[in-house]
Amino acid sequence: MYKKLNKKRIAQIVGLSLSTALFAPLAQAEFSGEISATNDYRFRGVSQTAGDFAVQGSLDYSLENGLFFGAWASNVDKDSYDADVEIDIYAGYWGAFGADEEWEYDVTLTYYTYPGQDDSSQYLELNAGIYYGGFHLAQWYTNDYANADLSLNYTELNYSYEIFENWSIDAHVGYSYGEGVNDPDMGDWGEDYVDYSIGVSTELGGVGLSLAWLDTNLSDDNIIDSKEPWRNDGTVLATVSYAF
Repeated sequence: MYKKLNKKRIAQIVGLSLSTALFAPLAQAEFSGEISATNDYRFRGVSQTAGDFAVQGSLDYSLENGLFFGAWASNVDKDSYDADVEIDIYAGYWGAFGADEEWEYDVTLTYYTYPGQDDSSQYLELNAGIYYGGFHLAQWYTNDYANADLSLNYTELNYSYEIFENWSIDAHVGYSYGEGVNDPDMGDWGEDYVDYSIGVSTELGGVGLSLAWLDTNLSDDNIIDSKEPWRNDGTVLATVSYAF
């Protein structure tokens, strides 16, 4: 089994809602949300929809004291999960520091669920991130990956640079390592690996648009055939989103 990143704005860079633009921490007491459509739901380089179309959405509530809560959902490939949908529930804290509060940080706990799945793989994952300018560095950790009592780490660096008004170049690199990707019972990759992407994003008339290339450095022995559910071949990811 293979899971996904926290879906916020990072998802717009890496193709979750290409998905993965950088995550804008919530700072005001309000409800917000987003709906999006993408040609493939990729999580850390691996498709969750067997390379097919995905519709995704989120709903968040944030408080002025920095606390935030939310849920994110997407369709997934039934052959991969024995479920048709993934629903992730998360809660965390956001803050800022520095002379002009130019540094920002967040800590988030995410619970991954797959309603209707016979062999449950839901689990908790902890994330800590820091933001400065267009940079975002984050560390993810779980000690119970896919409800299999295996540890898994994910370290990622994202960067977004505005080249024109409302147009940005977005780059991402992530490193998956630990028992969850090295245990022979957990998948076909069987090794630590890197995923990466480069793309552009914009907003036109309130609609977000992004296009990126995503790939991994998995060795030839661990490349999954493009027809398999957990495909990890290089691909172009396109996403349309609307925030409210």
